[in-house]
Amino acid sequence: MSLRIPDIGTMFKDWGWTTYLKTPTVNILSRKLKFQEADIQLKWDRVKITSLTPKYKKVEASSPNVHVLYDSKYQNNTNEDQEQTFRTEKETISTATTKLSEGFSRDINVGIELTLPPDLPQPSKAEASFGHRLYVDNEEENTIENKVKWSVDTKITSRRNLVTVAELAIEETSSKYEFSMDVKLKGTILVVIRDSRGEGRHVMTVQGDVATVLRDMKDKDRFGKLFNAHINNSRTVTWPVSGSLHLKYGVSQTVKIFQRTYL
Repeated sequence: MSLRIPDIGTMFKDWGWTTYLKTPTVNILSRKLKFQEADIQLKWDRVKITSLTPKYKKVEASSPNVHVLYDSKYQNNTNEDQEQTFRTEKETISTATTKLSEGFSRDINVGIELTLPPDLPQPSKAEASFGHRLYVDNEEENTIENKVKWSVDTKITSRRNLVTVAELAIEETSSKYEFSMDVKLKGTILVVIRDSRGEGRHVMTVQGDVATVLRDMKDKDRFGKLFNAHINNSRTVTWPVSGSLHLKYGVSQTVKIFQRTYL
């Protein structure tokens, strides 16, 4: 188990299984399940995970990249100027890539949330692309993709004896950050143990206070190999979390018009 990113789901399952083995059976003749016979599930409904405000350090910001999404050509072979309508609707993909370097993981979405960096270019465009918060899953790179729609509806003049070209161009920005923050966990974890054979008979539900369970584990960890979270007397676990964030999104659109003599 990694000290920097331990799997708390595995830790709680191990605790629940150990508690089950130590609990006397009602029927003295009945035997305990073997581990391979057990289906162990965690219920997180009563656990509240709160992400505090992150601190950001910008590590890279690339120059804006402009690329053409769509172009339309109007060939005017007459001796009169003509008015044309340039109308289109296109989508781009905005991406947010996160990666944990310190924190915790679990068997479902970790529950760690990031607010957007305050110094982003065109913050309103970033929020339109990603919303106000981003979710961090685990230590593996996790990329969230969102579609953003761009549209244009305008009239242009197609000059006589020329080809008029209209282009819809998008300016895209890219920024990389490192972040650090505290995440608080508080509540009750439920460990549901079922017999995996047959119809999945319910055997036992073990419940415990998250802070109490983790404090007991930490007290037994003489060499500090499990985790480095702080646990206070109000039964709140404060876990330091850090990682990286890479954002790429469109910030503006431009319609470019130019004429030439050939298609």
